[in-house]
Amino acid sequence: MVSTSKIIRWGILGTGKIARDFAQGLKFLPDAQLLAVGSRTLSTAQEFSRQLNVPKAYGSYEDLVKDPEIDVVYIATPQIRHKQDSILCLEAGKAILCEKPFTINAQEAREVITLARQKQLFCMEAMWMRFMPLIQKVRELINSGEIGEVTTLTADFGYGVEFDPNNRLFNLKSGGGALLDRGIYPLSLAFFLFGFTDKIVSQATIGETSVDEQCAMVLSYSKGQIAILSANLRATTSNEAIVSGTHGQIRIHAPFYRPHQISIAKFSPAALFTAKSANSSFKQKIISSAKENPFVQRLYLQFGSYLKQPKKIVQPPEGNGYNYEAAEVMRCLVSGEKESKIMPLDETLSIMETMDAIRRQWNLPYPQEF
Repeated sequence: MVSTSKIIRWGILGTGKIARDFAQGLKFLPDAQLLAVGSRTLSTAQEFSRQLNVPKAYGSYEDLVKDPEIDVVYIATPQIRHKQDSILCLEAGKAILCEKPFTINAQEAREVITLARQKQLFCMEAMWMRFMPLIQKVRELINSGEIGEVTTLTADFGYGVEFDPNNRLFNLKSGGGALLDRGIYPLSLAFFLFGFTDKIVSQATIGETSVDEQCAMVLSYSKGQIAILSANLRATTSNEAIVSGTHGQIRIHAPFYRPHQISIAKFSPAALFTAKSANSSFKQKIISSAKENPFVQRLYLQFGSYLKQPKKIVQPPEGNGYNYEAAEVMRCLVSGEKESKIMPLDETLSIMETMDAIRRQWNLPYPQEF
C-alpha cells in the first residue's frame, strides 16, 4: 500500500462484524491508527477495544465525535442510522467514511452531502468494491479498447439466507431486502463502468415480511449499452460479473465485489461472417451459407469467445480488502481533497436516486418514508 507519510487517526462508530473487518483492514496501512471505538454501551466498546487493541473506548457516539484527536470517522452502524450518525460526525467537524448503502434513500443522502459540502469536510461512501485492484483494472481495460466497443454488463449478487423475520435482512423497518444490501453492488459497478443510466426497468419478489427477497434490474444508456443486474437473499447465484464488447469479454470471477481473478477472452465475429463470393466453389458456398445461417451465427456469438484460451489475470487483494478504501480516504485527507474521484458524492446520490426509482416501480416504500 502507498504511504501517505502522515499518521491518520481513525474512530469507528459501531462494533459489529463490518466494524471489526474494517479495523483489521486498517492494520495493513502503516500510516493509519485506529484510535477509538464508540458504541451505545460502554461495555461493548470496551470489549471491542480489548479484542482489537484500540486505545480508547466510548460508551456513546456523541462522546467519540468530541475527541479532538480523531481525524476521520468510519460509520459502521445499521443503515437506518447512517444519516443521523453522518450528521453527528459532520456537525462535530469530523471527516467521514460511511458504510454503504450511504443512507436509506436519496433525500437522506442529499442532506448529508449538502452538510459535508457546506462544512468543507471530506465525505465518502464506503463502497469497497470500487477500490479493489482488479476492478480498477477492468475499467482500465475497457477504456483502452481491449474488448472493443462495450455493449453489455451482467452481474448478480446472491447468497441464500435462512428466512428469519427478526433478521435485519428481512425487516423492512431496518431497510432490509436484496436491493439495499446486495443490489447496490452490481448497481455501483454499472455506474463505475458505464456512468449514469437513462432508463431503468425492474422487477422484484416481495416476501411475507414485505421486503424484496430477490430483484432484477435492466439499465440502458445513451450510447446503447445495457446492464442486466440482479440480487438475491434466498438463493446462491454465480456472484460473477461479465462485461461484453464487440471484440471480447471480461469475466470478473466470483466474488466480483472482491475479485481474485479476471479473465479476458478475445474474438472477432467479423472475421467469421464474410460475404459469399459469386465465384465460390460448391464447398465454399456450403461453408458460406452455413456462416450466414442465423443459428450458426448465434452459436458463434455465444461460444466464439471460448475458441481462444482466455487470458487470466490473478491478483488477490492485499489485506482483507477494506484497506483499499481506507487508503483512498487517507490520501484525500493528506492532499486536501473533500471528495474521492473514484467514489464521488454526485454518483453516490445518483445511485440512491436510482434505487428510489426502482422501489417506486415495486410500490415499496420504507416505513420511515411515510
